[in-house]
Amino acid sequence: MLFNLSLVKQDIICQECWNEFEMINPITGCLECQIKINQEYCQDCLQWFKQGYPKIKNQALFKYNFKMKEYFKSYKFSGGYHLRLVFKDVIQQKLATMDVDQIVPIPVTDKTYAQRGFNQVVGRLEDLTFAELLECRYSNKKVQSQKNRQERLKTEQPFQLAVSQAYICNQKICLVDDIYTTGRTLRHAAQCLLDAGARDVTSITLAR
Repeated sequence: MLFNLSLVKQDIICQECWNEFEMINPITGCLECQIKINQEYCQDCLQWFKQGYPKIKNQALFKYNFKMKEYFKSYKFSGGYHLRLVFKDVIQQKLATMDVDQIVPIPVTDKTYAQRGFNQVVGRLEDLTFAELLECRYSNKKVQSQKNRQERLKTEQPFQLAVSQAYICNQKICLVDDIYTTGRTLRHAAQCLLDAGARDVTSITLAR
């Protein structure tokens, strides 16, 4: 489903800046991660499947272009909490189309929360009903943005359940995160939930 950006009310940034964000056309992307390719699945996703990871059918909304990089720099790393509102409506409109029982944001470590003062994913979910079913196993670890591709791919399972399995068993869950880079974070989170009894896990990311 494609959104008409002209229908999204923008009071936080000007129209000229808004137009620099590029939406992803899911029809031309990998069925699993949305990267633009000429086949059903990209080689990275085929490798994930080969390793036994389940499909999560990630739906990425925007390309991770220069404008999006600048946005994340201002929002996540410069304390621009008000910038959560830039994509709040787009994310929530997309989530409204999902047939799921639980919306689950990817958690941040205690150290990251203390430094940043907020979970950037949760910031865009305000006014929605969501469940923080996962938590980070370690309070102090190297954040994904500081890792190169090989380090990301080798990351060990960083998540554990934050609730009883009873809240997860037989549930259809949609994970929500910022950026799909290698897919490692989302697959770890999905595996944790599926191992706990979730019926199905899909995901949405703002960028790819």
